[in-house]
Amino acid sequence: MFAPRTLAEIKDDIRSRIGRRAPFLHADKAESEEALAQLDSIESERWAAAWSEIGARWEKKARSEETAGDAAKAKQAYLKAYGYYGIARHPFPNSAGKQQAYLKTREMYLAASRYFDIPLECVSIPFEGKRIVGHLRFPKKVPAPLIMHWGGIDNWKEERLTFAEAFVKEGWGCFVIDSPGTGECPMLASPDAHRVHSAALDYLSRRAEVDPKRIAVVGASFGGYWSTKMAFVERERLRAVVNWGGGIHYFFQPEWQEKSRNAPSYLFDLIEARANLFGKKTFEELIQAMPPLSLKTQGWLDKPSAPLLLVNGKDDKQVPIEDFYLLLESGDPKAMRLFSGVHMGANPDIFKTVLTWLHSKLD
Repeated sequence: MFAPRTLAEIKDDIRSRIGRRAPFLHADKAESEEALAQLDSIESERWAAAWSEIGARWEKKARSEETAGDAAKAKQAYLKAYGYYGIARHPFPNSAGKQQAYLKTREMYLAASRYFDIPLECVSIPFEGKRIVGHLRFPKKVPAPLIMHWGGIDNWKEERLTFAEAFVKEGWGCFVIDSPGTGECPMLASPDAHRVHSAALDYLSRRAEVDPKRIAVVGASFGGYWSTKMAFVERERLRAVVNWGGGIHYFFQPEWQEKSRNAPSYLFDLIEARANLFGKKTFEELIQAMPPLSLKTQGWLDKPSAPLLLVNGKDDKQVPIEDFYLLLESGDPKAMRLFSGVHMGANPDIFKTVLTWLHSKLD
């Protein structure tokens, strides 16, 4: 058990993340101090207003640069605006101000994408009367291998820009979507919400630009759970799968949720963000909804799977490392590499390791 963090501790953590970790990758230190000075709490509307004010400033600049015909400056300003609006909706839109910030995040991201060196196609896939919205990008040489990619409870498709660009620069296509219960995903989290990912895989396999025999999946944080589920469900159609910090069984038990509820590696509202995946709000509702997602309870662990790589920080306080060992001790052999740091690790070599392993499977 960990004690709830103070406002001062949260602010210091934010300062350490500026320019280094999502959602603060596009933030500036001086501007961030301006927002932090306005915060005497992390109450949702105050939080949204402080960061949205800076986002609006950059949005105005972006539109001015666009009107002037300066594509490079317009792109950078739109990225700044998207970054600050993304902070404003963090970790999820649980108020009117945060919801408006989230809509602006999407708008600014797509505005910036008009100037990307690697074009972005916003895809809408029909799904059970709704739609799966994703961002699809390809290298110059097609048909190409493709990476399906998604984040976790708070890091949605717009925040996966760095990874998407890296995948395409490696010569692969990349399709980024929101995980169940986040962003524009048409389903809340549930034991069968992987249907969203399978439907996306159906669509991608029919695209002429995709080599259907070389499709891989990379899931980050809670998204690592969904990628691992896909390794079992879609093992015949996936060449490789990466679980970067996702839970499997122990993570979903009430005991771990209690133990991790104030994990110091998370800024704030961890339990609320997890509950939001299921359309819930309280800890009591969360611990009722979580256990059915266990892949052990569902009976998958001893079944054949696509090749799996497991990576994480060895001192993770948000997801139990025991879940990875449970995977290693079950079913087909798997690869694992642990790094220094807490949840998701704190080492730039982690992503390099992921890329190297994917090349070994896709080339």
